[in-house]
Amino acid sequence: MSLKISGRPLIIAATTGALMLGMGGYAYREEHRSRNLEVYVFSMKSGRSMFIRTPDDRRFLIDGGANSDIVRELSKILPFYSHHLDAVIATNSEGKNISGLIDVINRYRVEKVYVPKFTIQSIGLASSSDLIYETFEETIKSLNIAVEEVMVGDSIDLRDANNNINYNTTNDSSSRSIDLVFDFPLSPDEFEYSKASPPETLFHIIYGDTSIVFLGNASNKVQKSLTISMLSADRTMNTKVQSKENALIVSHSALPANTSSDLMAVLMPKNLVYSKSLTTDTKSNSKSSSKSIVKKSSSKKPIPDPLATILNDHRFNLKEVGTIKISSDSKQLEIKPL
Repeated sequence: MSLKISGRPLIIAATTGALMLGMGGYAYREEHRSRNLEVYVFSMKSGRSMFIRTPDDRRFLIDGGANSDIVRELSKILPFYSHHLDAVIATNSEGKNISGLIDVINRYRVEKVYVPKFTIQSIGLASSSDLIYETFEETIKSLNIAVEEVMVGDSIDLRDANNNINYNTTNDSSSRSIDLVFDFPLSPDEFEYSKASPPETLFHIIYGDTSIVFLGNASNKVQKSLTISMLSADRTMNTKVQSKENALIVSHSALPANTSSDLMAVLMPKNLVYSKSLTTDTKSNSKSSSKSIVKKSSSKKPIPDPLATILNDHRFNLKEVGTIKISSDSKQLEIKPL
């Protein structure tokens, strides 16, 4: 008499065991991850997005890009079994930055949404609301998510006031506050907006001896206003922003023409995260080259680069290296591609 033993139970048992072992390892790594402030600046095909994760695992998503790619990016960072975000921050009402947020708030449990107090629609620069932004607002309302409008001077304490986590660390970073302070937008009574200088949520983050400044697509006019505000603000805050361990994040190519030398003299950035396309138009370049030869005598003097003091190994182009991770232990910054 032959005895047959089915291999299916063994395969199922082995698969289940491997799965549980994998989940256990994942949970262990998550539990023992470094207790630093982490800021991820994503390289998006269109629009922009950033993600902040605090030492006590509070999570803040800033903008979401133009599509659902942000969901995939978040899944690379967060545990697959966790779908919670403490807050979402929309920096403006442009569809290319908002569309991805609609996917996020439909898939994640979001506690709160922060939106700019002033938008191009609310101040009359646009005749009608962006349909994507309208959908974003309707989705927030349907899910009963709390909304708060923000402007210059408002701030968010990124730390959990009720935190009881044991960090098993010898430094005092777990007791330091992490503050996100909004530097813009101003009231229309204080700033003359235009399509070239629209309302936009700009901010800086202070964590111990480190700071991170987000300037987005701020025009030179906006940067000039920020310079005046920072020079007239409390000097203690200025000193913190000018810390030896700081980083500047912009959403453009950081060309000299787009950068205020006065503001850079106040911020004194040591690290730069920017977004510059690597593609070039050969025909356009050849034409411009021939023009420069013909009109060499009438060419304008090159604009001095306000960011020239930032060394090459402290410059990070999202289009070149992909997503950037900024990590702070409250004393030092570490910046590297993800």
